[in-house]
Amino acid sequence: MRTIQWTDQMTTLLTELYPVETTSHTAIVLGVSETLVKQKARKLGLVKVAKTKWMERADYIRRHFHYKSFTQMARDLGTSRTNVCNIAAKLGLKRSRRETSLIISQTRNELIKRERRHVIFGLEPLTGIKVVSNRARVRLRSRLKSLGYVVCGERILLYATDNFERKTKLENKAVKLGLSFLPMSGTNLQVVFTL
Repeated sequence: MRTIQWTDQMTTLLTELYPVETTSHTAIVLGVSETLVKQKARKLGLVKVAKTKWMERADYIRRHFHYKSFTQMARDLGTSRTNVCNIAAKLGLKRSRRETSLIISQTRNELIKRERRHVIFGLEPLTGIKVVSNRARVRLRSRLKSLGYVVCGERILLYATDNFERKTKLENKAVKLGLSFLPMSGTNLQVVFTL
């Protein structure tokens, strides 16, 4: 086993790198083992500076812990859910039963909204949650609305304006699915705009 002679240059590099870099990186730069780096740092009284990134994450988690889920915080911080859980545990943060149920409810509502958007745009569902009773009707109604039809508040009645070309094929398909159509006249116009 060879002994390492510490030069002034190596010691200077160690004092510069050790507090801010990882031990393995410092060992590679100096060309010695990690154990040797730790021993010399201990002799010189060097300590690691607090991890600024960890401190920023801890501060964010402390501020948002009581009203955001672990997954939401992980997404915001760009880290894993497990990492957020570990930081929260180290900080000693605990949620009450009421806070937990509010977060679960909020997360479920967001999931349902996202699932509903998937149905409207004809994408594959993400989960097994049933968000609409008739997917085909919801999808077709959304398509008709984008073509210029005006949807009534009941969502089964659509109004067609006089100045655009009506799509008879789509209207027939929609009637089979339970939607109905009326031309937009003066009396209907008042009903539509009051909704």
